[in-house]
Amino acid sequence: MGFTIEAAKPLAVAAPDPEVWPAPALDLASADTLPPPDLPLRDVFPPGWASWIEAAAESKGAPPDYVAVALLSVAGALIGNARWANPWNGWQEPPAINAALIGNPSAGKSPALDALTAPLAEIEAADNEDWKERKREHLTVKAAAAERKAIWEKNVKEAVKHGNPPPVMPAGADEPDAPQRHRILSTDPTVAKAERMSAANPRGLALVRDELAGWIAGMDRHNGGAGSDRAFWLQAYGGRHWTPDRVKDGDAEISVPNLTWSIVGGIQPDRLASLLLAGDDDGLAARFLYTWPAPQKPRRPRDGLAVARAREWLTRLRALPWTPPEPLLVPFAPEAQAALQDWREEVARTEEGAAGLFLSWLGKLPGFAVRLSLIFAHLEWCEHGRGNPPGEVREADILRALTFLADYAVPMARRCFGEAALPEAERDARRLARWLLRRQPIPSALNVRELRRMQDGPGIATPDRIKAALEELAGLGWVRQADRGGINGRPRNDWTVSPAVVGGPHGVA
Repeated sequence: MGFTIEAAKPLAVAAPDPEVWPAPALDLASADTLPPPDLPLRDVFPPGWASWIEAAAESKGAPPDYVAVALLSVAGALIGNARWANPWNGWQEPPAINAALIGNPSAGKSPALDALTAPLAEIEAADNEDWKERKREHLTVKAAAAERKAIWEKNVKEAVKHGNPPPVMPAGADEPDAPQRHRILSTDPTVAKAERMSAANPRGLALVRDELAGWIAGMDRHNGGAGSDRAFWLQAYGGRHWTPDRVKDGDAEISVPNLTWSIVGGIQPDRLASLLLAGDDDGLAARFLYTWPAPQKPRRPRDGLAVARAREWLTRLRALPWTPPEPLLVPFAPEAQAALQDWREEVARTEEGAAGLFLSWLGKLPGFAVRLSLIFAHLEWCEHGRGNPPGEVREADILRALTFLADYAVPMARRCFGEAALPEAERDARRLARWLLRRQPIPSALNVRELRRMQDGPGIATPDRIKAALEELAGLGWVRQADRGGINGRPRNDWTVSPAVVGGPHGVA
């Protein structure tokens, strides 16, 4: 059983009849983004959650894509370090999922997030019902410690005064650490605060931002741009040990056995390109799932939003039994292992034609599959509310994850990454198509060698790449290899341009 990662744009084979040209796909030269894929909601999410996602999206006036992808991130944070996926020995993945909800300001990103932050806030408030009692208990213990310390210090003075060995400070004389509120989410923590929150909440946390742009642009503003903010959040995706060891912390050292955060927030398309997808590839962009659905017309909700239902289900995730600090590992069933291996091999084949940030993102697909499998298993369990939590990841769980990735996440990433996500031959074909339509007049024939040598040519580096690009254009009805022999019978690599392309104008800048 396997899943195929489809090419960004299937190519049709041009008609072989030399007198008949197919209509060329002139939109190839457009810089427009790829269309969004359909969300396989009912194929992926358990029935109760699928219905809730539809109702929540309708109530908030948002595409269901935003609610669904945000749910995956939030559910991963609630499971946190209580359960990690363990496909086989040596491979462990926390369920942390970073998610970017892309769209214009009126697309409904923030309302979609509200559908999840509202029940999370209620769960967090319920977790802190004993907050005042814990503070009173802390003050009591603190006062008792102060008295023990005062008595000990008096005894030390007396001992030193009479030349006797001073007594050792008794247990319970140190000032106790102040209590911390139980937290699930935060909206704008500094790294120093996030470290302390992680130490006090070892299960894991969620960073929820209306606008991820501010979070990304503000990284390192608290430490002079030293770069440690990005390092922290990269580490938080992997659930790895975190010990900062800063001099300013003194004796108040912080050690987090498993630093685990899920990150979810909205971002506008232009800010995505200028902030998250720009600059050096440090792995941050590769650690996000992306959703950029088509705008949706406002609709009047048919049913009320069942917030209580989501709160009940999410509370079950939050209450997963766990003894810190080490995560409880959930193994994969043999059938799930086989499906995962097929997926890894398919991803490896896809990587051969990718480059840049998209290649880095593709490299995370096996890990995404493992994490999402664990999340889907627990979403189904918490919806039913019966029996013990999942003891293994089943084949059905990973098939949900692979369906989501192959049918939705991969084509959506191609849409978000733009032409950088296309295979090299398709990128070159688009570059050659735009160059061709800018020529005045548009030539009726092309030659590989001449295209390579032209100073104002399409800028494709090698003859092999130019030929591969022309073959792509041939499949889309733009060109056709000319039937003319070269010197000593060798082909001249001449290509005839479609009359519909030559006829222009096409208005390509």
